[in-house]
Order: sequence, then structure tokens, then C-alpha cells
Amino acid sequence: MRLSALFTLIVFVSALLLIILVLIQPDRSNGMSGSIGIGGSNSVFGLSKDGGPLAKITKIVAIVFIVSALLLYLVKV
Repeated sequence: MRLSALFTLIVFVSALLLIILVLIQPDRSNGMSGSIGIGGSNSVFGLSKDGGPLAKITKIVAIVFIVSALLLYLVKV
């Protein structure tokens, strides 16, 4: 298997996982009112609680996606 095909597969799988992980996370905001400062100013500035293990997995998958996409670009250039 060529290196570009491997990175393409990793980008594709990590993108699907990232979509699924983001969609299954619980809502922690107050909707639009939370983003404009009505009762939810802590979440605007990133002071909200940690999302638990699901948020950590999402961060790891996002990092894998970004790194593999950059490596795929470098391999194809």
C-alpha cells in the first residue's frame, strides 16, 4: 500500500469518527443565549467544565485528523 493511500484512509476514518463523536456529545450550552452572554459567559471564554472522556477522545481524533491531513498533503506534493 502506498503512503498516500494510507494517509487517505486515516483521514477518511478519522473524519467519520470526528463527525460521530461531535454529534453524540451532550449539549453544554444554553443555545444562542449562552453565546451572547445571557447566563453563559463562562462557556464563551472557555471556562466551562471538562467534557470527560468523550471530549478527550474527540480531541485526540481531531489531532490525528489534522496531522494525517498535513502529512497527506506533504506526501502528494
